[in-house]
Parts: sequence; C-alpha cells; structure tokens
Amino acid sequence: MLTSCCVRRAECHRHSSVPLTRRHRCLARATVDPCSLPSVMLFRMAYLNPLLSDKTILDLSLPGTHDTLTFDLSTTVSDGANDLPPDVAWVLHEFHDFVPGHFIRDQAKTQGLNITEQLENGIRFLDFRIMFSAPPAHSAFDHHSWFCLHFVESNRKALSYLGEVRTFLEAHPEEVVVMWFSRHGNTETTGNDQYPGVSQADKLAFWSQVEKLFAGLLFDTRQSSLNTTTMSELLVRNHRAVVFVSDYAEFTNSSSLAIDARQIDNILGDEVTAENATQQQILAELRNAGAHRAADKAQNRFMLMSMAAGPPAGQISKAAELKYWPLEHTKLRKECAALFHIPNMTAWCPPTLQDVSQLINYYNQIALDAVITRDSPATPYDLPNAIYLDAVAEHGTIRTGTEVFMKDSVRGTTNATRGFAYVDTFLLHMAQRECQTRPVTDCSDIITNLQQRRAANPLHRWSDPAHGRLLNWP
Repeated sequence: MLTSCCVRRAECHRHSSVPLTRRHRCLARATVDPCSLPSVMLFRMAYLNPLLSDKTILDLSLPGTHDTLTFDLSTTVSDGANDLPPDVAWVLHEFHDFVPGHFIRDQAKTQGLNITEQLENGIRFLDFRIMFSAPPAHSAFDHHSWFCLHFVESNRKALSYLGEVRTFLEAHPEEVVVMWFSRHGNTETTGNDQYPGVSQADKLAFWSQVEKLFAGLLFDTRQSSLNTTTMSELLVRNHRAVVFVSDYAEFTNSSSLAIDARQIDNILGDEVTAENATQQQILAELRNAGAHRAADKAQNRFMLMSMAAGPPAGQISKAAELKYWPLEHTKLRKECAALFHIPNMTAWCPPTLQDVSQLINYYNQIALDAVITRDSPATPYDLPNAIYLDAVAEHGTIRTGTEVFMKDSVRGTTNATRGFAYVDTFLLHMAQRECQTRPVTDCSDIITNLQQRRAANPLHRWSDPAHGRLLNWP
C-alpha cells in the first residue's frame, strides 16, 4: 500500500514536460501519500492536498505571519507611516539623518525569516503592508515607489518581495498562498485614510505591476469563489495566489483578480498587559472557531485571527530612556516591567518589539497546543482560516525563548532558543479534522508522522519570572 501510494504521486511529477494542469489533476486525484511526509523538516500544505481536495479555501486553516516584511526594514521612517500624522511622517523621513532610526527599527521588527524562508517553513498567509514612499535614506522629495513598512520602510521595493512569492509558487505547483495588502492592517478604510496622499493613478499602476508579476496565478473571481470552489479545482485552474486588498475599488479598479479586504473577518489580539484575560479570550475564540468559520464561510468571508499583540503603552518610551539616558536605569526597568502585569517580573524592560513578541508567543503556545491536546467532542477546539503572529522561526516554529530570533541564529533546546511547533500544529489539526470522516488507512500514517514532527518542538514552559516566563500562570 505504501509503495503503490508513493508511485502514484511520483507519476504526477515524472515528466517536467507534462502540462501543469494535467499534473494538478493527477495530484488532486492522488491518494494520501505518507511517503511525502519525511521526518526531515519540510513544510508543505500540499502534503494534505489529497485530504483537502474537496474543500474550499474557507475550509482551510493557514499559519501566517504578522507584519510579514519586517525582517528587512531600513532605518528610515516611511512616508505615511502608521500611527503618525502624514506631515510628521514626512518630516521624519526628510530629516532621517537626525532620527534614531536603529532604535525605531528595533521597535518595529517582528520577523527574522525572509519571505522565501517563511514560505519554505510552511507560512501560507502573508500580512503584506505597503506604502507609496520615497526610498530609504533619500529626500522625501525624491521619486516615490511602493515599499513595505511598519513605521519604517523596507530596504527594497515591495514588488521585489512579491517576486519571491511568485518564484516559490512556480517551484511548488501544489501550493496556495493567501496575501493581504494594506497599509496598517485595516480592512475598512479607503482612499486617503488608507494610503495618505497617494493618488489613484499610483495605486492602479502598482496593481497593474502585481497583475503582470502573478500573471496566470491570481485567484480570479470570475471563475472561482472562496466558499464554493474546491482546492482541486483551484489547482487545475492555477488560481494559487489569493490576494485580499484594502481600498479594493480604488486600488485595483475592482479587479476580478483581487478580493475586497472587507471580506476578511479580522479578529484582533490584545496587549500583553492582561495575559490572564487574553489567554481566556483566545481559548474561547478557538473553542468557537469551527462555528465562527462556518458562519463566515456562508457569507463568503475569510476568518482571520491575530495572535500578535502590541507592547504596553509606555514600554517604548522606557526602552528609549534606558538606551539614551544614562541615569536611573534601575528605576526605569522597574517602571517598565510593571507595565506588563506579569507576577514577579519586576526588573526587565524588553528592549525591542521582538522581545515583546517572543514573550507573547510563550503564552500563545498554550492556546495553540490546546487545539491538539484539549480538543474533544465535548469541548471542541478549532482554528480560523488563518492566524497571524510574530517571531516565526525555522522549522515552522514560533520563538518562545528569551534570545531574539534572527535568521542566522541557531535553534537549540535551551530556554533561550525554545520554539513551539506552530506550522505542524496547523497541519496536524487539519489532518485530524478531515480524517474524522475518512477511512483510517487514508490517515493513520500522515497523522502519526505529523505527531512525531510536532513532538520535536512541543509546548514547553519553564520558570523564569525575571523575563516573564512563568510555569503555572496564567
């Protein structure tokens, strides 16, 4: 059984000259292939395609990243930077040499993997934030283009990162990637409120470049629907780049190759200042996720849940004082630590946003693990269509330890470098969810393999109250 299963899927890839649509039809019909789930850490949603072939995008649960492009931020404040009046952002960009850009970047960076590495490690929802701005370290009067941003702008133009997505999809013809274009994660705002000072002509010009870049890959609403078109049909049609767009009508001229971001049901996270209440809220959302997702599907809406949380008000100013003010550091650390309301965390002020993100992930892992370990007919836990969060690391993990994750950091089993099996939790839960109505022979190998992979990066808690990691709280 195992050998023949592997042979059947291998047949689909045997000749590179076979037209793509024929390969997709073959793959869509193939039975579950446990051979395609090696113990080495390769993360492909396509491993589950035989289980998901009759499902729609709105039946899936995708692991995502929040502020996806912050791995490559410059030290220049973007024109139209989020959380600033446009004229203030312009001044900070123009006088970039006098702005503490490196400190600001540290308060904006949430990711350590580049976009290709995120995709290779199993991320399938991208929070793609963009703004029309002068280039980094250039005058605000210089020629503008579209860059990514989180307060400061990316080093490269937005289109170059999208090119990496295109390359990934071409290399992996069984994969689907969902993206959301916005300036600051708002589904409703339009026009100048979404993109301050940007003309419709500049928006349409960028969207035209996107359509050209993804030609032949974009989800087309004239042929496909989020809540009725099956995954096997999407593969046959090659509709594998699904793009939600904020300010949809003005940005895309209501293109059929984009989806209005108002079809996203965006459930926002909370600050880390009330982790006990936040934990209960997240668990409640996950217990209701199956019903919530089904209700959204009926309305053709994509259920998205944020598990990223901003730092407490005042943390950035305390971190700045600690960096630039030479006095009263003990007092400042105590005042900063008190903002988090974590028992016995009394003298640590997280110096960067990523430090805060990894502290949040330490508690996020509890709720994510519950989807596997607490799920039962009496108390079902489920996942939304996508979750997006910070500090995604190698092997599809989220960093929960105290050492800030960078792409060249080494994964280990010390508490400083711990990570939780984020992507494999999604893959295993989807497999278990779909296998409830399938023969055991279709599922046992794939579930066993995913369980073994997930066990490599399990829920792990320890006692380090100095850095906010508690063993039995909340």
